[in-house]
Amino acid sequence: MRTGTLVAFFLGIFVQPFFAQQIFPIKMNKKWGLMDAEGQIVQNPIYDAVGEFKAYGYAVMQRNGGVGLLGKSGQEIVEPRYQDLKVLTPQLVSVLEDDRWKVIDLRGREILSSGYERVEVLSDHYLAFARNGRWGIVNWKGQVISEPEFDRIELLPEPFFRTYYDNYAGLIDLEGREWLAPAYDEVRVASPDLVFFKSQNRWGLATGGGRYVVPVGYEHYDLISNNFVRLSRGGKSYLYSLEKSRLLTNGEYDQYYAFSDEFVMVKRDRLLGLMDTNGKLVLVPKYDEIQPFGRDQFRVNFRGRWGIVDRRDELAIPFAYNYIAPLKGSVAIVIRGRKLGVINQFGEVIVPVEYKRIVPENQLIKAYQGEALTAYHIDQNGRLLDEQNFQRHFTIAIGKDGQEDSGFFESQYQLEHFEWFYSPSADKWGLRRLDDGSIQLEPTFDEVEVLKDLGFTVVGIAKPGIVDFERTSYRFELVYGLVNNEVGLPVTEIDLWDIRLSDFDEGLPLARCVFSNGRHGLINRIGKIVRRDFAYIGRYSDGLARVSMRGRLSGTIGEKSRGLERLGNYLASHLSSNYMLDYTQYDRQFEQEAMLICEDCQWGYVDTLGQMIIDPQFSFARDFVNEVGIVECQGKWGMVGKKAELLIPCHYDQVDFLENTDNRIIRIYKQDEKYGLIDTLGQMTVSLQYDEIGSFSEGRLAVRRNGMWGFVDRHGLEVIPCRFRAVSNFSEGLAAVKIGRSWGFIDKQGNVEIDFNFIRVGDFRDGLAWFFEGGAYGYIDQTGVVAIDPVFEKAHDFEAGVARVVQGQEFGLIDASGKYIMRPKYTAIEPFNQHGLAKVCYGNDRIRYGLIDKRGELVTTQSYREIHDFFEGMAAVKLKDGYGYVNSEGRLVIQPIYSKASAFSDGRAAVQKDGLCGYINKDGEELVQLAFSKCLDFEDGKAVVYKGTRKAGLIDSLGRYLIEPSIDRLYDFREGRGLVRDANYRFYYITEQASLYDGYYEKARLFQHGVAVVQLDGRWGIINQKGIEIIPPKYDKIEQFENGYAKVRIKGFNGLSNLKGEMIVQPDYEYISYAGEGLFRVEQGDKVGYFDMDGKWVWGLTE
Repeated sequence: MRTGTLVAFFLGIFVQPFFAQQIFPIKMNKKWGLMDAEGQIVQNPIYDAVGEFKAYGYAVMQRNGGVGLLGKSGQEIVEPRYQDLKVLTPQLVSVLEDDRWKVIDLRGREILSSGYERVEVLSDHYLAFARNGRWGIVNWKGQVISEPEFDRIELLPEPFFRTYYDNYAGLIDLEGREWLAPAYDEVRVASPDLVFFKSQNRWGLATGGGRYVVPVGYEHYDLISNNFVRLSRGGKSYLYSLEKSRLLTNGEYDQYYAFSDEFVMVKRDRLLGLMDTNGKLVLVPKYDEIQPFGRDQFRVNFRGRWGIVDRRDELAIPFAYNYIAPLKGSVAIVIRGRKLGVINQFGEVIVPVEYKRIVPENQLIKAYQGEALTAYHIDQNGRLLDEQNFQRHFTIAIGKDGQEDSGFFESQYQLEHFEWFYSPSADKWGLRRLDDGSIQLEPTFDEVEVLKDLGFTVVGIAKPGIVDFERTSYRFELVYGLVNNEVGLPVTEIDLWDIRLSDFDEGLPLARCVFSNGRHGLINRIGKIVRRDFAYIGRYSDGLARVSMRGRLSGTIGEKSRGLERLGNYLASHLSSNYMLDYTQYDRQFEQEAMLICEDCQWGYVDTLGQMIIDPQFSFARDFVNEVGIVECQGKWGMVGKKAELLIPCHYDQVDFLENTDNRIIRIYKQDEKYGLIDTLGQMTVSLQYDEIGSFSEGRLAVRRNGMWGFVDRHGLEVIPCRFRAVSNFSEGLAAVKIGRSWGFIDKQGNVEIDFNFIRVGDFRDGLAWFFEGGAYGYIDQTGVVAIDPVFEKAHDFEAGVARVVQGQEFGLIDASGKYIMRPKYTAIEPFNQHGLAKVCYGNDRIRYGLIDKRGELVTTQSYREIHDFFEGMAAVKLKDGYGYVNSEGRLVIQPIYSKASAFSDGRAAVQKDGLCGYINKDGEELVQLAFSKCLDFEDGKAVVYKGTRKAGLIDSLGRYLIEPSIDRLYDFREGRGLVRDANYRFYYITEQASLYDGYYEKARLFQHGVAVVQLDGRWGIINQKGIEIIPPKYDKIEQFENGYAKVRIKGFNGLSNLKGEMIVQPDYEYISYAGEGLFRVEQGDKVGYFDMDGKWVWGLTE
């Protein structure tokens, strides 16, 4: 038993993402109950099945054939009276009652009435539901947001649903108001009130709840600021005002640039103007430069001279200056020639333009002429104070009364000592000094982004570069560098595709960068490159980043386990815009699916100062988490600590964090492929200890261990030890076995009945088995005596007194005495079927087929091109004109008039003529009209049919629709469940009402014997028709059920370690999960148990 102290300590370690589990399913005598964290039974085993407590802390249970739901404390929150149940959200469940699905809340209130076909959870508050193949939306209160009229619906992060109809996208909001009808190739939400949409590679936009729409027709769009959007087509640019929800221009301007939320700069003929959100031209485009200046005023450069204009484009200060600096408080320095002066926010000259140097300090301006100093005192509005006002100014408390608001806003391009400016003549950005207006950096930059908090400006220059990822090429447009905002000088070379500035934002002393050759490095906060020429530097985690100095980056579609990140995300995160050069089908797939990988890399870790803390030595490494890093050494995995100590040696085939343990428990996995056998109840008949197993025959199953074969019985008991090199199945009480190079026969207890005297042997049938000796085949009896001399080139097992033999490369028939029933004359004879008929092949140039009986007589009257297998006494045959059917007497009873024909099932066969299929009976009568594009075989009185290539439905034996053809990719229908695959290659099951029966699976098979084999996260498990996991997904392979049994394969076994590398349990278990409250659930076959953090059993393994 656990102690309370240890449990409390363990709970302090873990953070459960969904709920703190308090009770746990246990199994006793094949019934299920519940225990607490101490191993005490809190619910006696009364349930037929209890699933794991999963999302929201609920577990599905089954009792007396009904399905219900258990809450976090084990209480029945939904009583077991339903045929099936699925948890949708914390408040909602879908239940099957009277063969119809409906959605209810936990109080039993109906949220979505029966009659829907499928339901999907969009969020805790919204469900999508389908009727007649179309999707709608209902909220958690049962209010229908949108009637079912769409092919597909997605909930976006913004307050919208994206809708699809015929592969076209639209948009509705959370209240169901339609912004856009589904008529577009792509829809992008930029903000709650701005949406872009594309059709035929042209963009449009919508605002104001979809009331204001700019139709598609534009090649590109850009958000210039919070209020302006730039659109372009055919080499022309257009401006849209988000505030006024309308287009402001019609292509008459060359370009637009960000200025403020209220204004945007417009360019025409390399001259700049200013436009407001109403589309009013505030400043006519005639200026070389425009900068903000006080309330409703602007500094402008006109033909090389600076002045001040207001928003009426009227001159407030003449173009008399070489430069006007930005306002500093309420004043600004002006320059004319080489002299400096000062103007205030109203454009009044308060310091004459006659000084060599001027230093504004709050409300004192120091003006220097050589060594002579003149002091000018100003008030808070920038006006000069006379001596009397000056005295009063300093004896009266300063307040805001009487101060005029300058309306000043600081430009995003203005620094403490410099300002960035755009030169329309050069079409580039430059940097100017504020104290004298001189050019600090010539206009040579194509992009600038001021980062005042970091003290840098990122500058970019157009310099295309190409890099290959696998065989797909990408083009980068610009290279970047950093300019120090304090000194106004570049501090890096302009040769970077990316600077990961988010590293600086997180307080790190270094940031990752990518050079224009694709190599990685590290840069510090003063712009110094600290590290360069790395193949890859990952993100910092726990103060370390995984790195590789050697190797090169590439991409791959297939290998994801060693993927560093999605290639698309990696490229999108770069400062430099980039795009794929070619658009072949492979390139498009590569762009969507590729993972970034590092080829020929050797991995280590660096710290935040760029020091190599763990030398490159690993073939792969993952990011550090909780002070440990999981690493790979030449195909084996281990774990390393921050001091480079190997906490878990690289001896294991897999090392991962165990799910739901807040990354504090390590799951180790050791590969050791073993096979076992399960029945349809999920019970382990043969335990997972064998390297290979066969199939049951006469109560014995062949098994292999350590390279040798033996046999187990139906209880999994090894009744014949594994000591033979090879074995065959038991037949007539004997099995052929091989020791050394010779074969003999044993009985079911393993006793040798026929000595090991034969090179090769067959199985006993009718008391005889073939053997090979001296280059020929003969037959022995069950005492080992030769019954038929070895005279044949080839011999087969007897079948009801007849055996097929080969002589002169032709097949004939003999009886049990060895006499010919039919001398060899056919090219081939297949085994006899249940009707005593065998298919024969004859002819040299033209191969034809017929049917013979056991007397060797040909029962068919024609030579056929094909003869299929018999089902229900009928076999499809092909003649020149098409397909027909013969009966078990070999007579052609249905004429060959069909282009396709399938086997009979439920007294019906699917046939096709003139491109359409339907069903006929054994008299050739058309029972279901030939009106479908595809017809599957009948089973249990039902058949899947298709209309077109994608719409499938379900019919009964009379051809009446149980499900109208509306379901895409319906594979088949069996045992009341249909298997469907959606467009994302996910599988799910439906009922006869086309209702979604269960969740989505990576792979799934049809129901068989009341169970279905499904795959999740790469592992296979079994569900029953109530949707309860009989076996959780834990096996690497589950084969098809045969005679009630299925082979299972597991590639290895799991154990656990803590973060110190101390082993909690050895890797001996096929399945381990964290159950909560410091307990781990383990499974061996059909046994379930729980142990604690110390590896002590709280509940031992029980069936």
